[in-house]
Amino acid sequence: MGVALLVWAIVTVTRSAPTLKHVRAALNAPSFTVIAVALAAGLASFPCSAGVFHALLRRHGSLRYAQMVKAITASGLLNYAPLRPGLFGRIAYQHVVGGVSMRRGLWSTVEVGVIAMLATLWLALAVLVVSRCDARALGAIMTGAPLLAGLALLSDRERWWKPYAEALVWRWLDSLSWTARYWAVFALVGVELSWESAAAAACVGLSASLIPIVGGGLGIREWAVALAGPLLGAWPEDLGLAADLLNRAIDLALIVPLGLAATISAAREMKGATAVRRVARE
Repeated sequence: MGVALLVWAIVTVTRSAPTLKHVRAALNAPSFTVIAVALAAGLASFPCSAGVFHALLRRHGSLRYAQMVKAITASGLLNYAPLRPGLFGRIAYQHVVGGVSMRRGLWSTVEVGVIAMLATLWLALAVLVVSRCDARALGAIMTGAPLLAGLALLSDRERWWKPYAEALVWRWLDSLSWTARYWAVFALVGVELSWESAAAAACVGLSASLIPIVGGGLGIREWAVALAGPLLGAWPEDLGLAADLLNRAIDLALIVPLGLAATISAAREMKGATAVRRVARE
């Protein structure tokens, strides 16, 4: 279904002569600064997503942060395949390499989903405050508030909620990177978004990506962002579709080479860990 929706989105944009003309004119003289922001924000999602899982799992095994980045990158690519094999591959990697129980690995996925929804709702609330109440100062305070959860990590005291506070900080940083990414991809197709509009697009994109039917919200995310534009009065539907198709292209340009490298490395690491355990049992 995701592929069908993606193809439909591509056909819709290519059949709209005004949209194509507008996008081509914008891409003829791209800002390299904006391109750099789009790529940097796309790359930031890997360490941020890994940080969320690492915060929740490191007390339940021996996974290092770099290993979690590898697992997240590999699973991101594999999840584009039907039935989301990346999810099960990541849980298996965490168990074999890091000693995290399969049950804990599966439960962490649920926890991350809840944390992601809370972060997205808070970002949406900040957007609502700015757009409806014109309270930009309050919106800025709300944007920075989740980062204050990181102050709790400075304490040496062990608290049950500290891993969740750290996970929230990582997820919030990811949400902000998505906001920067949408600002950049819309700018590349010739649409200048305000901060609140870029954050609104991020809320829609993040929400669509949480839908477990297809990996990364393939097809669903593009149409969700496109249809949200007219409802929010922030961007035209066709240009919203073009912007998120460009966003998807950046996703694939990053995840394919990095994901392949991470998958090969993770598979070798799992094979080595399995061999070590076999020798230890003998």
